[in-house]
Amino acid sequence: MRVGIPTPGGDLVHRTRRGPPPGLNVRRGGKRRAKKKRNNIRTMVLVVAIAFLFLFTPAQERISNQLEKWLDSLMDEFGPAREYPVHASYTVERHVNLMNPHSEPISFNYQFPIPTLRTDFGISEYGFELNDGTQYPVMAIQEVMNMVAHAAGTENHVAIPIDEEYLTVDSAIALDSTSQIYWPPIGTGSERCDVTRCVIWEGDIPPVQIITLLVQYDVISTSFTWWGGERAPDEAPRSPIGSIDNDNSGTYADYDRSGRLDSMYDQFGIHKQWYDRDPGPSRNWAIDGTNAIVVELANEIESSLNPDDLDNPYVFAHEAFIKIRDSIVYSQGLSPARSGAACIADQRGDCDEQSNAWMSVLRTRNIPAWYEMGPMTDGQFNAWEPHAWANAIFPLDEQWCNDNNIILSSCFIEGEVDVVNNRWLLHTPTTMTEWIEEPSHLGEAPYDYYRPLSIGCSSGCWTESWHTIGEPEITGGTYRVPVRIGE
Repeated sequence: MRVGIPTPGGDLVHRTRRGPPPGLNVRRGGKRRAKKKRNNIRTMVLVVAIAFLFLFTPAQERISNQLEKWLDSLMDEFGPAREYPVHASYTVERHVNLMNPHSEPISFNYQFPIPTLRTDFGISEYGFELNDGTQYPVMAIQEVMNMVAHAAGTENHVAIPIDEEYLTVDSAIALDSTSQIYWPPIGTGSERCDVTRCVIWEGDIPPVQIITLLVQYDVISTSFTWWGGERAPDEAPRSPIGSIDNDNSGTYADYDRSGRLDSMYDQFGIHKQWYDRDPGPSRNWAIDGTNAIVVELANEIESSLNPDDLDNPYVFAHEAFIKIRDSIVYSQGLSPARSGAACIADQRGDCDEQSNAWMSVLRTRNIPAWYEMGPMTDGQFNAWEPHAWANAIFPLDEQWCNDNNIILSSCFIEGEVDVVNNRWLLHTPTTMTEWIEEPSHLGEAPYDYYRPLSIGCSSGCWTESWHTIGEPEITGGTYRVPVRIGE
């Protein structure tokens, strides 16, 4: 039986989880007192400002502007926010537990990705290219330095090569008396990697036994922002060439440029329906830009734009991000994950579902967007959980490209968008990129990624968790990303 990722938290949860989504930096102790204090400060400021407005009518506009600045500062300082490290090095350990509840041995085959170097241009080897032929090197924003696996209770630690090396089943390394490990090429069949470079752990589980695989990852990661807007965090590094904002972003027609823009448009953007969770006669698209609910929301978002921005995919995508973030309540533990349309209709969803919703809205306008997946932790690296977020590609304005001597085929940004964690074109060290979706026909790659285990067991045979080993090394300090409704 091909098995999908276990539901976080166990059984199906029907109620919306009240409270902040993962990573929201809300103080637990003295929360009511802190909230009351913030309300008192804001009330005091409002009372003083209103008094000045009534007493000094000629100064109304000046005081109003100053009041707005004060309130913005107070909200940034005391309002809901997520806190991230600028740079971090850490070791995280994955625990894969397989159980055989039967009286006879059962076989299993489990695949997990070998993370590739994550750069500011996805997994590309180069970034912007100038008209004189100069190619700017990409910036490494996450690199897995070492990867080691072993079976629980054994001393046979196997180093897994990060670089492109292969080990076929004929040369598999025994972990214990019942299982082995190898890292074959991509292909079809149980002895090949389905989706990307991977490690295969396979063998037999004795009757009524639990076996555990432990995998350690040594990771170096840095924050990075592709966004150049005024709300972008100043502490996060960015490209020396430039970032994207409303003023220097391109048009829908710019997706016709040769190179990666055109390629990603053809392989993702034009396919309005993506990732069928139920292959067969019936269809269950995770991303669906043809659904009436999605189309209605997309039209509503477009109607709210300034006339000058109607031809700007970046502006549309940002407004869609704000709309989904502000209108959908975080809800955890639903399996299988809802489609984008169902998430919008129910006005609740977890990380997968809100990403499905945002990407569904983008597909109504043929804007290329795709999945990025891996575990996520909090700002203190205390707790981990499975996570899914999105990638998108946006053209930069042709005139801006020419002014900066960048050839048009390389003049774009390709960045991360995480709706539930308010990460607009922002990478943080608190997510470990395990896999970035690669083009497939209609989203078969995510289907396979979500189903890495084949096992002779119907249910309740697999659990998985992540744990920080030792103390992470945080450098460069931390920064806050406030949640500002409508911004």
